[in-house]
Amino acid sequence: MKERLVALDPSNKTYSLDLGLLELARAMLGKTKIELLRPKMQRIANQYEATVSLWQVTDRQRLLLLDRVKPGVGVHIEFQIAMRIPLYAGANGRAVAAASNVSRDELHQAFANIRWVKPMTFEHYLAEIDEARERGYAIDTGALIKSVVSAAAVILDRDDKPAMVVSAHTFNGQLSDEILHELGSDISTTCADARVALFGRA
Repeated sequence: MKERLVALDPSNKTYSLDLGLLELARAMLGKTKIELLRPKMQRIANQYEATVSLWQVTDRQRLLLLDRVKPGVGVHIEFQIAMRIPLYAGANGRAVAAASNVSRDELHQAFANIRWVKPMTFEHYLAEIDEARERGYAIDTGALIKSVVSAAAVILDRDDKPAMVVSAHTFNGQLSDEILHELGSDISTTCADARVALFGRA
């Protein structure tokens, strides 16, 4: 019962199957990872009036856009499915770097090759990665895409390596700093829950 595989009916002292079996059977339910995550992404999109995107970490030092959802109301930011960005770029990249065992030299090389629209020093970039590691999410305030503010967190695989990234994107000034950090925390919690559902790890 602790793992929610069965539930006890105290009225007649019988057991029935519980929701924990859903996680064990997820691979047999015919749902892709995208379909499993989309309801959570849509909730965030609607709550914060943000575009929410799902990215795959590839073995070619890139992030691949798998899916994106838009809020039910308001103007939103659009991304093209299957677009690619550098692995360590933007809020996505800071979140990936924070969860990875990547050397300073590798980060420095990657940082130098990213087309930032808002200049920053490498030391500032490293400091933001450290902040992301402490908070569980990263934020980009228009450094990668002009006038776009993003928050992102990673979904770790069974080996504690970044597998996917969930990020939300709003226009500059749309959210207060307080709400922006609430958004980041929300994404971080969502990613932790998603890891359990997708990889069976907490």
